[in-house]
Amino acid sequence: MLDLSAIPEEIRLARGEYATVRGAHEDAKQRLQAVCGEVMAAAPRILKFGQMDSPNDVQEAFNQLEYLRVVSARIESRLEEIQSLAVQRAALKVKAWSK
Repeated sequence: MLDLSAIPEEIRLARGEYATVRGAHEDAKQRLQAVCGEVMAAAPRILKFGQMDSPNDVQEAFNQLEYLRVVSARIESRLEEIQSLAVQRAALKVKAWSK
């Protein structure tokens, strides 16, 4: 059986912080995956509307392109969050798990 009292409090605290940041990091990667899925779904719509003859359909392709610009900004925000969490995680890993 693991005796937690044998582990110094600062290490237990660091491991808790590491687990918290790791969870946030994994959640952020899942949110990035969802946003990237939006990009993958928009591309065929742009192609479909862009190949049609009606000016309204082509306008819809432009609308989808504008939507991708918004999604692109969300991707950038997600990546910045992931990068920040990765830095925190790496620093905490050394503190929590070095021997």
